Amino acid sequence: MFGNANIQIDMKKWVLFFGLLIAVRAGFAQQYTPVDAESSVKFLIKNFGLNVDGSFKGLRGKIIFNPANSGESGFNVSVDAASVNTGNGTRDNHLRKDDYFDVIKYPTINFVSTKIIATGKPGQYTVDGNFTIKGISKPVSFPFVVSNNGNLFTGEFKINRRDFKVGGSSWFLSDDVTVTLNVSVVKQ
Repeated sequence: MFGNANIQIDMKKWVLFFGLLIAVRAGFAQQYTPVDAESSVKFLIKNFGLNVDGSFKGLRGKIIFNPANSGESGFNVSVDAASVNTGNGTRDNHLRKDDYFDVIKYPTINFVSTKIIATGKPGQYTVDGNFTIKGISKPVSFPFVVSNNGNLFTGEFKINRRDFKVGGSSWFLSDDVTVTLNVSVVKQ
């Protein structure tokens, strides 16, 4: 009779132990890898007053994310600069040259976070980091949302193309570029 009571108490302890172990595990930062084929890195700029949009492929890098402690989180990702695609082959070839992305000398466009802060709203954060084009790094800060059970990171930010020496001194090309991110990830 006493033996069965001890077994029941021991079973409760084991169930409690495994429950706590799972809860503690869920509180740790997880490492993710972007899935290029399911993600999009897009940009929008005005040229001659008309919107021109485009995209980049070759998304790769590492994302470490802990929704319970954003201080443990970080992004280190890049895209292939030569993959620039505006739907116009002649324009895309021009964008790969020295006065735009100079893809031979600078094959990637990079983003490395320096700080991630939870906004207080579920799934919403702000990231600060360094955005690098043509070897020139500039700080950016933007909001992002984590959704789809932690498998999708979305955000948008603006940069000034002249800060990165992209497009020279063109009067027809807007200085402001909007970058939109939809990054699908898989857990490592």
